[in-house]
Amino acid sequence: MLIKQALVGSITTLSLGAITWMTVTLISVDKRTAVMSVKIEQNNAMLKPLWEDFIRRSASYEQAAIKK
Repeated sequence: MLIKQALVGSITTLSLGAITWMTVTLISVDKRTAVMSVKIEQNNAMLKPLWEDFIRRSASYEQAAIKK
């Protein structure tokens, strides 16, 4: 009977430890994902005008080449 109680106690402790570890890991990953999302949005805001300018210039060069 004592061995059975010790086994149940050990399994319960291990299970709670695993659940705690998973919860902490998921919270950490969620925080990192949120930070990455903000950085990607900032990158996009910075690169969008440059990309639009590049497309505009490329289109004007192509039109100039067609007119020749």
